[in-house]
Amino acid sequence: MTFGPPTPPLPPLHGEPLPLEFANTVHPVAGELLDCFRSPNHLAWWLYSCRKRLGTELPDAALTGIDHAELQCFVLLRDTVRRLLDARVNAGDPEPMDVATINLAAAPAPPHPVLHWPAGEAPRAVTPLPAAPLVSVRAEIAREVIRLLSGGTTVVPRACPAPGCVFFFDHSRSRRNWCSRGCGNRARAARHYARHRRGGPDHPEAHHREDRRRT
Repeated sequence: MTFGPPTPPLPPLHGEPLPLEFANTVHPVAGELLDCFRSPNHLAWWLYSCRKRLGTELPDAALTGIDHAELQCFVLLRDTVRRLLDARVNAGDPEPMDVATINLAAAPAPPHPVLHWPAGEAPRAVTPLPAAPLVSVRAEIAREVIRLLSGGTTVVPRACPAPGCVFFFDHSRSRRNWCSRGCGNRARAARHYARHRRGGPDHPEAHHREDRRRT
């Protein structure tokens, strides 16, 4: 396959740390959740957009070679990451299967020399063949998720509390309370609307009741 800009809406990129950016590839559109990894081309575009943030070398050939099996591997990892983050931000316990899945994804190690020293021969360093690029990318993302969840980074993951939002964000950046300014505006508007529905201090009926009490 070839890849280029996929059919809109495109996967959002908010500049969050990579584990959160990866988890945020599910987002609401017109009141429904949209999977940004809904085709190999969408996944390829997201990986291409994040390529400079990855330590793994990701050649174009790897992106054009993404098939539905590879797509499902990334979707499985992404959904696992979302459940683990949800457990973390809500101080809950994770599913053992999710812990096993993230550890399995993180297992492929970067290429490194190993000692080869058979009896009667001189010792030499041998570098095993590296894992396939897409496998290495999943391993890199999984290891970053493990570091984040175990407190190995300064990232403080939070779930955006704005109505309808399913994004995670780094609360340590400017101590913000929402993933974006738009979500902050929606949250404030929702609170304002709720106050009016309850007849709060800003509701016209509240002022009318106060005037009647004064008379």
